[in-house]
Amino acid sequence: MIGAMYSALSGLTAFSTQIDVSAHNVANIMTNEFKKSRTEFVALETGGVLSVIQRNESAGPFILNNTGYGPAQLELSNVDLGEETVNQIIGQRGFEANLQTIKTADDMLGSLLDIKK
Repeated sequence: MIGAMYSALSGLTAFSTQIDVSAHNVANIMTNEFKKSRTEFVALETGGVLSVIQRNESAGPFILNNTGYGPAQLELSNVDLGEETVNQIIGQRGFEANLQTIKTADDMLGSLLDIKK
């Protein structure tokens, strides 16, 4: 039961990081030349999961920007709002699932302690 709680706590941390990274990407969607980040989950040998943040260096779309000296190419952010919305929903559902695991393990542990009395 303690192992389940440990795994669920590491899952909460990992999904929280995923939501934070996605929110950071959305906050910078209008920042020129901004490069989005992604969260990848790595399973630990001891149980649980670790979140690894990786930056996506692919170029964003280019537009012609009229400067005072003539037109120049300007690179926009490579963030896709639809993709980030999906990532936030996945993060939210993963967070909720791990939270439910902790609640269930807590209830089971409480029941065991009641039986032992």
